Amino acid sequence: MTAETAAGATPWDATFYDRLKANGIDFVAYVPDLVLAPLCARLEADAAVTTVIATREEEAVGLVCGAHLGGKRPALLLQSSGFGNTLNAFGSLALPYQVPFLLVISPRGIMNEFNPVQVPLGRAVPAILDALGIQHYTLTDPARAGEIVDRTIKLIFSTRQPAALLVSPLLTGGKDG
Repeated sequence: MTAETAAGATPWDATFYDRLKANGIDFVAYVPDLVLAPLCARLEADAAVTTVIATREEEAVGLVCGAHLGGKRPALLLQSSGFGNTLNAFGSLALPYQVPFLLVISPRGIMNEFNPVQVPLGRAVPAILDALGIQHYTLTDPARAGEIVDRTIKLIFSTRQPAALLVSPLLTGGKDG
């Protein structure tokens, strides 16, 4: 299901999808988001991946934790504006019980943001991840995105801790949430 852009480069979502599949990610919970929609569509179309649309972000944390306990290799996709809703679920469930899952965050409140209410939390996400002890990486370079996705997935399962990938507008072609 890889596709090529007019310039011949593989789109970010195709690279991301390929790396998730290659690393055995087989359960994805997400809260709908414009930037992550192409990746979500690829995952939804794959019968080997269970996808669940959550109504709230903290619900999604519970879903991926339960999926892990059921033997799945989960990922959670959400927008930074909803990340704030997950803090109690991270602090009282995912982190103390060492539940490994990939957290993919579409940042708001950064370059080209049109909505000023998105800026405070969007800027705070890296510091919040640091405060929780969640390793995170910002994907900006399409040429290195696949390698970073691979390494991050290996990290989460070797350490039994979640880790986050921030999907920069520099990677997605300037699309914002």
